[in-house]
Amino acid sequence: MDYLNIIYIALWGIIALYLFIRAHKISKILYLAGVFFLFLFGWSLANQLLEVDLFAGVYNIIFRCIAVVFLVLILVIYLLLKKSSNNK
Repeated sequence: MDYLNIIYIALWGIIALYLFIRAHKISKILYLAGVFFLFLFGWSLANQLLEVDLFAGVYNIIFRCIAVVFLVLILVIYLLLKKSSNNK
């Protein structure tokens, strides 16, 4: 195992935990962002533990598609929340 990858895996987990803790105080959109970082944590951990390289080939395409869906969904929800707060 590469120590730099372990640091990234721990970082994704810590960020996900932080977002889940702070979401109820700041904004509910942080729950979705926390799920995204939890996904990054799980995917990276699985990549380190499994013999299959999850960041190559078809698995990399699946990872990128899921990441794009999460990020677009977070952006759309953020823009809708911003628009509704400006209308008030």
